[in-house]
Amino acid sequence: MSALLRYATTILLIGYPFLVWWLTQHGFMRELFFTLAALLLLQAISLGFNNPRSYLALAALVMVVLVAWFTDPLTGVLYYPVWMNASLLVLFCFSLLRPPAVITRLATLMEGPLSPAAVRYTERVTLVWALFFALNGGIAWWTVQLGDMELWALYNGLIAYLLMGLLMAVEWSIRRVVKKRH
Repeated sequence: MSALLRYATTILLIGYPFLVWWLTQHGFMRELFFTLAALLLLQAISLGFNNPRSYLALAALVMVVLVAWFTDPLTGVLYYPVWMNASLLVLFCFSLLRPPAVITRLATLMEGPLSPAAVRYTERVTLVWALFFALNGGIAWWTVQLGDMELWALYNGLIAYLLMGLLMAVEWSIRRVVKKRH
């Protein structure tokens, strides 16, 4: 049950910008805030509190609630992508200051011990992702400021994911070339 709940909430959170757009277009403003809060709480619970991602979900929930409390529920909900990008930016930057870097950890899990050259490469990739999260979070913030729900949903629900996929594909291609050289 926990795995099914975890996958369901993850899928709903990925499709979150379209859910926000649909709910606002149909006048469900109040329900929108509670929907996001419930999704984040369910994700934290389904991940289990031994998983660091559950704390990220809870931190996002707290930020959404605080922003909504001091502004309005819709604003709190719209800033969710900004908060997630900011959280990932901090996580990736902190890992560069306190090694191993996030990408180094992931690579070590998948490949085993890494050479010094591979560690340097993964640190550069971590920096690239940190820059991506800074830029993506800035654009997400800008879409909130513009107040255009369709643009917000399009960027945060489609374009941002396409850009992430593109970055992954480019990095994977570069990694193959780098591996052949070493």
